[in-house]
Parts: sequence; structure tokens; C-alpha cells
Amino acid sequence: MSTAPSRHPLEAILAIGLNRLLMWGVPLSIGMLLVRAPAADDGLLLYTLVHLTVVQIATFTLLMKLTHLTDQPWFTHTKRAWLASVASLVAAAVGFSGLLTLATSAAARYDVSLQFLQLLSSLDIAWVVAALYIGARKLWGNGTALVLGSVILAACVASIALYLQAVGFTDSGGWLVDGAAMYRIVVSSDTVAAVLALAVLLAASRSDQRTEQARPHS
Repeated sequence: MSTAPSRHPLEAILAIGLNRLLMWGVPLSIGMLLVRAPAADDGLLLYTLVHLTVVQIATFTLLMKLTHLTDQPWFTHTKRAWLASVASLVAAAVGFSGLLTLATSAAARYDVSLQFLQLLSSLDIAWVVAALYIGARKLWGNGTALVLGSVILAACVASIALYLQAVGFTDSGGWLVDGAAMYRIVVSSDTVAAVLALAVLLAASRSDQRTEQARPHS
């Protein structure tokens, strides 16, 4: 009796990602349609931060469910097979985060410029958390990776919170751009987070290469 071929990890990512997108996106969008974003001086800061945090938690839980797929590399004919697999998963996490942010930001009826800020923030946090979590899991196990991923997620949201608290919003509830504050608070902290995530991920990639070289080949 023939058995059905196992599906490629990318198929699993797509299927699970779409399921999670509906699972999180539908109730969040309905809730935010019913409880739209308040005025700039009436709780908009808290609303946007809670929204951003929930989206990132949703992305992180998806990532935790899918990361085991990278235990075996998908692209075996490439020089850095594990890293190529990880890059695909990071891209999937970023895409999930972006789609969920777009749908829920529209439901909240943010000012267009604030929707753009939420999207930029979401994409930036998603890739950093994904890269750090996957790399740390490879090096030190899931427990340490979970802690590090949670810490970097909270730190990235905190940098957005500090910026918005310092600068505020436009009268219409839009993104008030202050280049100096953005560089001092957000860009500097994002740079540190990105360097840390990439360093851990590359160290994990080197560890994987050493493991592959030490493994006997038939």
C-alpha cells in the first residue's frame, strides 16, 4: 500500500499561518470595529500599544509552533541549508505579522499615518524576535529562547511606547514624526536589537555547520 508523500515545510507554514491568521485576525478585527481607536488625548497611546503587543504575541506563538520544522533543513542542496530554512520561516513570521497588523489597524480606523507606523513597528519587531528566538533555540534550547524572545519583544514595544509618550500624536490621531526623537529612542534601540538577533542567528548557523561537518557521511 502506497503512502501519501509528506508535505514540504513551506506548505505546513502556509496552512498553519493562514489558520492562525483567521484565528487571531477575525476576533481582533471584530473587537476593534466595535471598540475603535480613541482620540489622541483619550487613551490612544494605550490602545495602540496593546494592539501592537497582541499582534506580536500572536506572531510569536505562531513562530513557536513552527520553529521545530527547521530542525531538519529544507534546502539540502544549498551551502547554508539551515540558514536558508530559517530565513524562510522569518519571512513567514514577518508576513503574518504584517497582514494581521494591516487588517486590525484598518478595523481600528487609525489615521493612515498611524496605520503606517503600526505596520513598520510590527514588521521590525517580528523579524528581530523571530531571528533571535530561532537562533537561541538552536544554541541553548527552547526555554532560553522563549525568555530571550519575550524580552526582546517587550523591549521593542517599550521603545515605541517611549517615543509616542515623548512626542505624542497629531490632533487627528496621526503619527507625529520627530526625526531626532525617532533616532534617539527607536532607531538606536532597534539597531541594538538587530545586531543581537543577527549575532545569535549567525552563531547558530556556524554551530549547525560544525555539526554537519562532524557528522559521518555514508
